[in-house]
Amino acid sequence: MDTLTAAVASILRPQITGPVLVRGDATMTAETSGFNALTVHDPDVAVGVASEADVVAAVQFAVQHQLPVSIQSTGHGAYTSVSGGMLLLTKRLDTLVIDPGSRTATIGAGLTWAPVIAAAAKHGLMPLTGSAPEVGAVGFTLGGGLGPLSRSFGIAADRVRSFRVVTADGHAVIADATENPELFWALRGGKGGLGVVTEMQVELIALEAVYGGGLFFGADDIETVLRAWVDWTGSAPDSVTSSVAVLRVPDIEEMPPPLRGKTVLHLRYAYVGEPGQSAADRAAEGERLLAPLRAAAPVYLDLIGELPASAVGQIHNDPDQPMPVWDR
Repeated sequence: MDTLTAAVASILRPQITGPVLVRGDATMTAETSGFNALTVHDPDVAVGVASEADVVAAVQFAVQHQLPVSIQSTGHGAYTSVSGGMLLLTKRLDTLVIDPGSRTATIGAGLTWAPVIAAAAKHGLMPLTGSAPEVGAVGFTLGGGLGPLSRSFGIAADRVRSFRVVTADGHAVIADATENPELFWALRGGKGGLGVVTEMQVELIALEAVYGGGLFFGADDIETVLRAWVDWTGSAPDSVTSSVAVLRVPDIEEMPPPLRGKTVLHLRYAYVGEPGQSAADRAAEGERLLAPLRAAAPVYLDLIGELPASAVGQIHNDPDQPMPVWDR
């Protein structure tokens, strides 16, 4: 047994309620796997933290033994493998408190947006999520948080009220507008390297439904629709958020049959309506605003309609299961 492994066994494991693994342990791959199936981690130590106290103990141990610390929740951003040091796995930090009176949600670092969306929807409220509800809420927000409703309501980072953070010296602090305000400023978009966020409190918006979804256009019409979309965005109101993506859909069983093996332009659209607007009026106005894009070229697949706010993930229809991802 080497010195680090002995220290993990005698010092770290007794302080941690979650699993603590060292290189070579049989469950290391399963514990450290995430959304990106291409990325396989091989840290010296992996710590599945289950509380803020676990994070404090783990970071202090890393400081003592000069181990660089990496952090993973869902693994959506894991484009490179961790090959040494300590990997903190925050997926067990699953705090969730919805306060409808203050329109806030307190969210643990291990939660995805999906349970937050579902819990907030019971009160007619909605967090500013990303396009994929299975992405980690904290990681998304630390990166700024540009989502399918951002043109209407801004980015997720602007809705944060406070963070709980374990700093690089192993101390738990609060970062908000009055306490550690510079750290609070940096965390809202600074992404990584500023500490281990264990929990955040965010403001929720009052939203029960949107008129939106996706239009798919064939490969021959991509340029035509892109040019029409660019022109259209110049006059679209703030109540509309849209985006486009060229998709080369592989011909495999996991893909929807209408798209399998196709190259398409996916135009994503969300109209949130106006205060006091009825569902019928929202749909009519949403369709009127969308009409120039529908007319740009033949629509190959139409998935536009009235959506409950809890179904916002259907606008982009991002994958919700682990898959290989390459990014550059």
